[in-house]
Formats: sequence, C-alpha cells, structure tokens
Amino acid sequence: MKIFFENMEDDFLRKTGLTQWDYGQKLEILGLKGIANAELHFCLENDPEAKIVPAEINGEKISADIPNEILKQGRNIYAYLYIATPEQGETIKTIFLPVKRRARPSDYSAPPDKDLLRQLMEAVENKADNVKLTDGALQLLSGKKEIGDRIRLPAGGGREIEIRNNGTAIQWRYTDSNQWMDLAKIEDLKGKDGAAPDFEIRDGHLFAIYEE
Repeated sequence: MKIFFENMEDDFLRKTGLTQWDYGQKLEILGLKGIANAELHFCLENDPEAKIVPAEINGEKISADIPNEILKQGRNIYAYLYIATPEQGETIKTIFLPVKRRARPSDYSAPPDKDLLRQLMEAVENKADNVKLTDGALQLLSGKKEIGDRIRLPAGGGREIEIRNNGTAIQWRYTDSNQWMDLAKIEDLKGKDGAAPDFEIRDGHLFAIYEE
C-alpha cells in the first residue's frame, strides 16, 4: 500500500484499500525528504496504545509492515510517522487507513508479527547474534566478542527498555522516555551471514540459534 505526500506541509492523509483478514501488508510512504530515522506507530481507532514498528528508509521511501494482529480486528487504523533523536521525539504525519470488514476465512493462518528483537536482528543482517543482560548491564555480542558500549541500567524501578535500528546505530531507550541513546554503530557489527535465527533464553542470556 503506497501513500504519497505531495509536500512536507501536509500532515494528514487518508488511504483506502485494506480489508479485514488481509496479512503481510506493508505501508510505503513516498515524497518525504531529509528523514534519516523513523518509526511507524499503528493503532486501532479510539484505542489508547499504538504498536511500534521500526521503519525502513530508502531514499524518499519510508516503509513498515502493518501488524497482522491489528489488521485482523476489522477496525479502522491510524498510522503515525514518528521521528526521534536523542533530544526529542515528534509525530510528523498521520495516516488514516479505513478497513473494510468481512467474514473470517475458514483457513485463515497469518504468520505471527515479528517482535522488536527479531526486527532488530534482521535489520542488521544478523551480524549481531547474541544479546545479554548481566548484573544490570546490556551488551550486544557477535559470537563471543562484545560489540559497542555496555549500557549500565539503574537498579530497581522496574523500567522496561526497547531497542531499535535508526539506520546508522542500534539505539535503546526506556519505554517511558523519548530519548534514544546509541548502543552500537551498525558499521561495527560483525558476524556470520545467513537465515534469521531462532531465539532461546538460557540462564538470563538471549541466544540466537542458526541452522547448520
């Protein structure tokens, strides 16, 4: 599904074409210049929370997968184009996506939506194959080699974190904060190429497992 902004001053557009129980749909935004990193926040109409999907940026094309779990509800969707820097976060465009309701197909079997970690691994072409959290410190690994800076997380408070790829660096932030901080530069990530791994938690570590 493609949508074109004729100029940067437009801040709201409406695009039809989605039907309930579709899956694997991608939103492509064209015509916007000078955007280096972005997210798409998808939510159902009148819902208070949005699902964050890291955007892929190729020149003036910004694209992201429309979450299957949201689309199958048969309710209208809002997509918010969101840009974030270490200094601020800002919603710059809003897209309204009406969804045509229909009966559920008897053989409906959409694949599960990718979580943020799997999107991260695929975005960096599987060069980072391990992430560990030890004694309150978050660290990316390639094999047994540490990549980038170790991030010391404050003890207590129960604050959750999220990770994204902004095109030049792997970044992290607290879910209740708009400030993104670099964890590792993408150009520094090294490892084996191959298919997307399966993930398994062992003794507090998250392992990426590749088929031989």
